Amino acid sequence: MSACALCSSPAPPPFRAPAAETAPDLDLRPGEPTRSSLPRWILQCRNCGACAPNLSALPGHVAAVTQTPPYRAERSRFRRWAMLVAGTPAEAEALLQAAWELDDRGEDAASLRRQAAAVWPEPQDAEQGLRLVDVLRRAGAFEAAAARLPALAGAADDTTRRIAAFQQARIAARDTGRHLMSSALRPPATKPHVAHGRGDVGFWGRLFGGGVR
Repeated sequence: MSACALCSSPAPPPFRAPAAETAPDLDLRPGEPTRSSLPRWILQCRNCGACAPNLSALPGHVAAVTQTPPYRAERSRFRRWAMLVAGTPAEAEALLQAAWELDDRGEDAASLRRQAAAVWPEPQDAEQGLRLVDVLRRAGAFEAAAARLPALAGAADDTTRRIAAFQQARIAARDTGRHLMSSALRPPATKPHVAHGRGDVGFWGRLFGGGVR
């Protein structure tokens, strides 16, 4: 048992999710069984209410934030975590995960996705660029999503181009729904198809178990 960095109360160790065995979503929400473990990703201190993936490694300014009325009124651990990391790259990820939480409840998460997109760091690679496109599309921000596609459609690797083309079609159809990575990379597969990663390095190679072969 570790301790909360804010109040020193006993805290559970960071949750270690099981490895995904099915394809991720286009925004890289992992497949099952990782997907269903979402409620356990963010821990909450029973004493002070701090929320984080690791309660023993909290940002230094959190004490003031946890005492504010908006924080105290918030019930989502993911949105509380987003408040604690506001202004950092982790904020966008926390808001996106809060949107996944609403998805699982069958609630509209478009507003949270718009909030995530508003603080999303300018993408430095295809992975983050494609994730942002999906966040924007699912938020219904079709024009903003489409505006980011030309650079991705001209990417050197085939995987990025194929996902960008799939997104372009979904945007044209005004589709805000969830889609699996395997839907964009035919043939369909329950698991990410290893063949898709062959020849790719970096992120796509890791995602599909490929790399240079």
